[in-house]
Amino acid sequence: MFVGDITNLLSKVHNICVVGSGPVGIVTALELARLGQSITLIESGLFKPDAAAQALSDAERADIRRNSDMTLSVQRSFGGTSNLWGAGCVPLDPIDFAYRPITADAIWPIAYSEFADYLKIACRYANCGESFQQPVRGLKLVDNNFSTGNLMRYAQPVSFGVAYRKEIERSPLITACLGATVTDMCFAHDDGIEAIKVRSRDGSMGLLKAKAYIFACGGVETTRLLLAAQAEAPKRFGGEEGPLGRFYMGHLSGDVADIHFSHAGLDKALDFFRGPDGAFGRRRITGSGEFQAKENLTNISFWPKLPAMADASHRDAVLSLAYLTLSVPPVGRVLVSESLRRINVGDGGHKAAHALNVARGLPAIAKFLPRFIYGRSLSSRRLPGLHLLNGARRYPLHYHAEHLPNVDSRIRLVNERDALGLRKVILDLRFQSKDAEAVVDTHNHLDRWMKSTGLGELIWHGPPEERQPSVMDQAGDGVHQIGTARMALSPKAGIVDRNCRVFGVRNLYLASSAVFPTSGQANPTLSAITLAARLAHTIATEIATHLV
Repeated sequence: MFVGDITNLLSKVHNICVVGSGPVGIVTALELARLGQSITLIESGLFKPDAAAQALSDAERADIRRNSDMTLSVQRSFGGTSNLWGAGCVPLDPIDFAYRPITADAIWPIAYSEFADYLKIACRYANCGESFQQPVRGLKLVDNNFSTGNLMRYAQPVSFGVAYRKEIERSPLITACLGATVTDMCFAHDDGIEAIKVRSRDGSMGLLKAKAYIFACGGVETTRLLLAAQAEAPKRFGGEEGPLGRFYMGHLSGDVADIHFSHAGLDKALDFFRGPDGAFGRRRITGSGEFQAKENLTNISFWPKLPAMADASHRDAVLSLAYLTLSVPPVGRVLVSESLRRINVGDGGHKAAHALNVARGLPAIAKFLPRFIYGRSLSSRRLPGLHLLNGARRYPLHYHAEHLPNVDSRIRLVNERDALGLRKVILDLRFQSKDAEAVVDTHNHLDRWMKSTGLGELIWHGPPEERQPSVMDQAGDGVHQIGTARMALSPKAGIVDRNCRVFGVRNLYLASSAVFPTSGQANPTLSAITLAARLAHTIATEIATHLV
């Protein structure tokens, strides 16, 4: 059920308090409730986006080219960032959990199997299907260094708030309160948290007490709360020179080459499709774990993408119509996330040239639109995106690459405070030459593999000396907030243990991609949900079932 005022929750000791109602927080609360635990779920935002709540996430950026604005990467509302995302679901790979020289001392303290045991639970919550491998039918490869069968699946509904609001309303074990923001922690003398300070929208404050606390409020905000507590006691969480806030990662993405398919059906096989389970998927090209380990490569996925939508020289009527549609912000935001809209629209110029493309291609538009509108707006499963095949079978090749841990890439507190008095942070997301070098190396290996298997080739956008600089020029994230409170074997190496319990604090747990020691090639949400399900089962065995 939902309660309208935080004051109703301050007069008793709660069982488990979950902070944050994004996908990870919602799944944590629901899974704990299904295991018989009573949950208090608090959310800073409301059911709909709210400017005052969103302003609490404002942050400085050390380099605006590298880190996206927080309005694009965070939404303080019920459902959290699932109200912004593209719904892509893909889990971490076994190679991500293995020791690799290229990731240095960033070591996962759990085995892949301990993660995979909870993947089906995460997939059921995301409603994305459970299969992430589907080889291309009829394609037999003698060289398995790369695969074309790795799948991205897509959540439905896109928003976890939409998907689970009614279930939370009906649950006798979940009490949810919106408009309640955590600003501090009160530590007990026995290495636990006695209470958290919570402030409501009107500025009133109270202490909420619980047996255990789970922070599931996104990578940046979770880290920010811990940094604020560390500022009050500098030796806390490994000390000021320790790992908290460091190793801030996302992913590198962009394109430095085109891919040309000589295999007639491979370009079609890499388009969006609807699987037997009803969920949409899309194949990507990935290197095998064995090959990555042998060549000391980072983990990267590739897929063909559309030509630059904003460049009218493509002369494609459908692309120009899409560009003109996305150029209208209120319309574009309904169709795609704001970050994707801005990427595709660019500076918003050259509308006349796009209008000319549309006028010349009305028959193609008439053929395309009914199918797309049905798939995007009317079908029971929403078509995740747009991909157009072309007769030349040549496409820009998008890469989504692992970002290597870097102790100097970090989140730090600044002196400026938000409206509720909590210190803001500066986001100093950094990329290194070895990140770019690994991207270029993997492209070279992929090009050789494409040629040796007869599947095609890569066509570089520039000469060798321009490739790494191009990768670095395109490097930026901030949406995927990884690594700043990482999981480790000891408090010297990380912030939480193998069960996501904060070192030195007996009743504080983190459910967030911030606990990932490495980033892999996968979007982090599904894996964060998987670890949240694992955490729920861990806590349920440690805390006696408590019904309200």
